[in-house]
Amino acid sequence: MAVAVSLALSSAPGAGVDAAAASAQSELAQNQTSSANETPKKPAPGPARVSVDKYGLDAQGRMVAYFGSPVIDGTVDKAWKSAQVVTPKHRTNQTEASAVFKTLWDDHALYILAEVKDPQLSVKSGTPYMQDSVEIFLDENNDKTQEYGVDDLHIRVNVDNALSVDNGKVDRIYTAARKSEGGYVVEARIALGAKPDNGKALGIELQVNDAKETERIGTINVFDSTGGAWNDTRTFGAVLLTGKTKGAVSGRNPYDLLNLIQQALKLDFTLYKNSASVKNAIMSVIAENVIQDDQATQARLDAHYAAIKEAISSLEMTEEAANEKYFKAVPDEYRLESKKPGTIETVAYKAPNLTSGTDDKKLNVYLPHGYDASDKTTKYNVLYLMHGGGENENLIFGGPGQSKELKRILDNMIANGDMEPMIVVTPTFYGGKNDTALFHEELISTIVPLVETKYATYAQSASVDDLKASRAHRAFGGFSMGSVTTWYTFIHGLDYFKYYMPLSGDSWVLGQAAGGSKPKETAEYLAKVAKDSGYTPKDYYVFAATGNLDIAYPNLKPQIDAMKQLTDTFIYSSDTTKGNFYFIVGDGGTHAWNWVNQYIYDILPDLFQ
Repeated sequence: MAVAVSLALSSAPGAGVDAAAASAQSELAQNQTSSANETPKKPAPGPARVSVDKYGLDAQGRMVAYFGSPVIDGTVDKAWKSAQVVTPKHRTNQTEASAVFKTLWDDHALYILAEVKDPQLSVKSGTPYMQDSVEIFLDENNDKTQEYGVDDLHIRVNVDNALSVDNGKVDRIYTAARKSEGGYVVEARIALGAKPDNGKALGIELQVNDAKETERIGTINVFDSTGGAWNDTRTFGAVLLTGKTKGAVSGRNPYDLLNLIQQALKLDFTLYKNSASVKNAIMSVIAENVIQDDQATQARLDAHYAAIKEAISSLEMTEEAANEKYFKAVPDEYRLESKKPGTIETVAYKAPNLTSGTDDKKLNVYLPHGYDASDKTTKYNVLYLMHGGGENENLIFGGPGQSKELKRILDNMIANGDMEPMIVVTPTFYGGKNDTALFHEELISTIVPLVETKYATYAQSASVDDLKASRAHRAFGGFSMGSVTTWYTFIHGLDYFKYYMPLSGDSWVLGQAAGGSKPKETAEYLAKVAKDSGYTPKDYYVFAATGNLDIAYPNLKPQIDAMKQLTDTFIYSSDTTKGNFYFIVGDGGTHAWNWVNQYIYDILPDLFQ
């Protein structure tokens, strides 16, 4: 399969991506179909077809996937003829679409086909799940842990083949979508971490989002009737792998190489001193026609993959480019339990409300491994971390005895010396005055004094003077509405907090979503707050982040760009010795905690420097 790549991409980041993808998919269909779907002349007898009900599910209510390697190009090829048709059980009343699903598997991957009938197709919404699309949820270990783990995946593919990933690694996924008469088709290949075999069951859920104009009017689901699969793997069903006969061979895998080429084509080569090495590695694939050549071995494909991977890893940034702060994914091992785990405690307190009374509230406190309440000499910095709208203080860490993903990340970062041990507090803006714009009052007058006199912090007492004197050891951050709360805390709490971490949310001080509608005015307001405080730019730091597919991006990005222009107050640099402000953008990042946890991982080492 030829991949059309123009060397003009050296001056235009991402140039040639669409042409390359279109050419790759077209020629993959033409040149690989025969080899991928060849059947041995005399296959050994394999397992019989599994009996299924009217929905296409077996006696245990599972989908059934037979062995086969279809070509992923948006066209339903003959490999799918052997696949079991599944008709989804659950649909909301407003849904006008209908769908059927099929699955196949081979030694390396799970393949999914969705054939959707829908009289109206729309991708007008800026929110991915409100576009006409297919969502795939996978729990490879089928352990149904509720929280998404390293093996779990949640992706979304719309009618234009735009991929968004809420959980999991994007390089595991290759998709193709094509509009058809009266609807559309989506094919997906998901690389598996462990080698599969007959009889293995994977956790799975498949969903169709039915959109009209800018709204999702309903969903279609195979297993989940609760709408909670995005947040709870226990709602998944399962798919049984079967049908592999003795001597059956998997089709070639050009998809990892295609994904890597597309990733490389998205790079802005002007940012690197030695980008020619990547271009040369890609051109080598083209010169050898390695993907087009259906006689090319998997070893050849893998060798080219390794060469491009090595060239990318060896890229050196220019000095100007290095000024940016770039997204870095959390290593898989940091999502696992640490041998040196911290602990979670819950603290109850009363908060003033707007009716001259008080509300009973609580917050959770993460204490790092080795924290000793009797140790009066060791002091800890404190990060106050706020959840998003509709969530609560238990969302981020859970409560005592629990070990959610962000806790495991913190445990591993501290154990590996990526950051100094710190205390992390997760309060909630619900209850009390019940307003993100007013939460700073409860935070400064009640929460900070309570926490920092109960635990070993740098505050010598709860007095205003002592709390202000210890501001350099205190940070506030939050996600979504927690990010809105962070900007309000910056405006009202500069005397008490030196570090701010707004994640996927703009400042609403001039109105809801004003970061997008009034970016210049919002930035100037924030700058005036900083100037009027009397602090210099080295006395406060703002580390912001979001994803380019996040619903918050269109509002936060303009505000950040406007703040970059105010160099007397916000000095932009990834080097905290040179500046006090940076912005991380996760490519493909959505409005999901999987991404937020990774932004926090990237930012934490820069706090309290």
